[in-house]
Order: sequence, then C-alpha cells, then structure tokens
Amino acid sequence: MSLRICVAENMISDSTGTGFARSWLPTMVAERMAVSGRDGEVDRAPDQIPFIDTEILWTNTTDNPVHVMVSVHRASRFLLTSSPNTLVLDDAWTYDVGLSPSAPAPSGTLNGVGTRVKTRRSYQSLVFSRLFRDYPDFLSYVEVGACDPDETVHFRYRCLFSTPGEWRTAVQPRHEANARWARLRMFTAPWVDGVV
Repeated sequence: MSLRICVAENMISDSTGTGFARSWLPTMVAERMAVSGRDGEVDRAPDQIPFIDTEILWTNTTDNPVHVMVSVHRASRFLLTSSPNTLVLDDAWTYDVGLSPSAPAPSGTLNGVGTRVKTRRSYQSLVFSRLFRDYPDFLSYVEVGACDPDETVHFRYRCLFSTPGEWRTAVQPRHEANARWARLRMFTAPWVDGVV
C-alpha cells in the first residue's frame, strides 16, 4: 500500500516533506512610512486637523484574485494638556477597490488616544493642573478583502488632532501633541473560496 500525499497548487512536496508554497504565504506588496508634520505645541482645534495624511495605491498584476490586508502601525503618542482642556489624536482610514478606485478622505474616529484633566466642579474656582500622558505604539489590522486581477486598492490613512469640549486659556498654558509617525504595510495572500 502506498501513502497518498495531499497536494494543491499552493503546497510544495519534496524530499523533506510537504509544506506551504511561497505563493500561499502572505506577501508584503506595498509599504509607506509617514511622519507627522505638526508635532509640538498646539492650540484650540474644534475641527479635526490632520497631523499625518498618507495613502497607498497597489494594483493586482497577477492572474489570480488575492486577499488584501493592511497593517497600520502607529508610533508612541504624547499628549500634554492643562486644566480643563482635552486633547485628542484620532486615527481614521478608508479604502476602495476597483479599476479606478478613489477612497474618500478619512474623518471621524476608528481608533485613537486622548487626555483630559479637570480639577474643579462648575461652582468651584479653577485649580491649575497639567497632565503629561504617553501612550505606547500600537498596531491595527484592516481587512480590505478580495482584489481581482487588474483591480487596484486605494488605502488612505490620517491621524487627526482635535480639542473637543470646553477650552480655557490658562495664565501659563502648555499644550503639546506628538503623533510622530505611522507605518502602513499592505499584505496579500491567495483568495480561496472567499477565505484565506
């Protein structure tokens, strides 16, 4: 009786055994490193202001559909605020897949960090305080989905700064926000019956 080995187009079989072919493993197809252009002292911003704004365009030049995923790696963030103000750094992304895709400008909140210090009730006098807050780097994975041959993926990312809520300019105000950088990496893997 002979041993039957299960093989497929995405597997290899040699004298050492069977395993996944390189075409089956996720492959990084695009990478973008973006640096914040506004780090440092900040002032009131009721509307969101982009600190980082970047995008990736990638076209599937293979003959097969692929599964696309993007990793968004954010650097450690630093926020410094004085009472009673709030500072927020929001991360937002959008994407579109097609023959001529155009992802809308990201806005709103998908992920992010914020800090607020308030040391008084509305009927008490203001007590001066300052809050220093560091956040570690973090990573998010965005499932884009299927990309057919000759289709293009357009992925946009923004880090947005805002100051929601009340704002008071203190005698010695100090407000800082540092988004530092973001690294986008796009990976693909074979698309097999809608599942990877």
